[in-house]
Amino acid sequence: MAHLPAWAHALVVVAAIGSVIVGGYYLGPLLFRYVIGSGLREVFTASALMLVIGIAALMSLVNLSPALGAFLAGIVLANSEFKHEIEANIEPFKGLLLGLFFITVGAGINFDVLAAEWATVLGLGIAVIVVKAVILLVLALLFKVRGSNGWLFTLSLAQAGEFGFVLLTYSVQSNVIPVALSQVLSLVVALSMFLTPLLFIAYDRLVLPRYQIVKNDDREADTIAEQAPVIVAGVGRFGQIICRLLRANNIPIVALDHEIEQIENLRNIRIKSYFGDASRSDLLETAGIEHARLLVVAIDDRERAVGIVKHVKQFYPNVWVLARAFDRGHGYQLREAGADDVISETYHSALELGGHALTAMGVHPMRAKQMTWAFVQNEDAHADELFEAWKEIDEGISFSPRYGELFMKLEEALNTAMHQDWHEPHREDVPIWTAPAHESNDQQEK
Repeated sequence: MAHLPAWAHALVVVAAIGSVIVGGYYLGPLLFRYVIGSGLREVFTASALMLVIGIAALMSLVNLSPALGAFLAGIVLANSEFKHEIEANIEPFKGLLLGLFFITVGAGINFDVLAAEWATVLGLGIAVIVVKAVILLVLALLFKVRGSNGWLFTLSLAQAGEFGFVLLTYSVQSNVIPVALSQVLSLVVALSMFLTPLLFIAYDRLVLPRYQIVKNDDREADTIAEQAPVIVAGVGRFGQIICRLLRANNIPIVALDHEIEQIENLRNIRIKSYFGDASRSDLLETAGIEHARLLVVAIDDRERAVGIVKHVKQFYPNVWVLARAFDRGHGYQLREAGADDVISETYHSALELGGHALTAMGVHPMRAKQMTWAFVQNEDAHADELFEAWKEIDEGISFSPRYGELFMKLEEALNTAMHQDWHEPHREDVPIWTAPAHESNDQQEK
């Protein structure tokens, strides 16, 4: 290469890059299919690494950076049908080599230059981030990546990439830029990468809340034009199912949610719903809480859910309150606040899956159903005892031995129930169900 004219050198470089791309596209799959035929995973890993090293060596022969060759090899392998297998095999090497790369970069930083040129480095680092951010923001607008996603795209890519270190090293080796300038620019690249976590923090603390506020809090609550005997507070993945079930039985409802997206989703399936914070007493009054028979609390905020239950049971004690709990502790809080029925969001789905697990292990499906029903009965039988023991913890005791003893008692009773023979109850043993009585407004006032 040293004795070739410039035009011939350029042709050789283009031919080398072209051969890597074409060969990787057409010959790479053939190579890996042949290697897979050996049945040895180690040979597959060695072949992938050999391909990377070979392409890097080829780039060195044509006076290009070996890092450029490794970059091209990565592109070739990423477009291969075996990319997932290759990625899994080289995963142990990735962290090691990446750490070695950054150690090398850090060792090459001249801190004397940083102390002497800190103002220049800081100014250029900020300038790089600002210029790249402007370009990325324009691209986000052109490709219609708007809102918080557009800012996330902009801020996450605003720093200079680690490939800049490779380009600077290659530029110095090729006498394109002097060593002194390369040292300053290396500090600029390192500084911009160092500031990247701060950009993510700024996104989480400043940008994202702003869009959430604009989307929800700045919008006034909808005017509720009707009232219904059932009010559903929270129409996310949990509340939507309740609304659909009630609507299917022609039961009028008023649905409230503080997330406009959830409201729009419900409106798309033709369920009347209103935007607003159900924890606001005036909004509940507008929705008709005074004359409602049932309130379903299914919001995704633990404290607000407890607050709604306390408020309603204090001022409207005759309203039946059903509440969704996140876990056992939250269920106790809702029960203490006055909720009439509390259901854990994962309780019945876990029971259902547990029944399927028993069936998968050879238990008869009917027997699995019986076991899950026995589990429910055992939980209900000890619910009041556990609740009273939990109150002691809630009153300031960091640990309640009584609660731990009762929970172990529950487990022992569960094990006993699981091993007992289950008999189908007789018809006369099943209690007759009657609908709950609801007093009239006149009786409530009296």
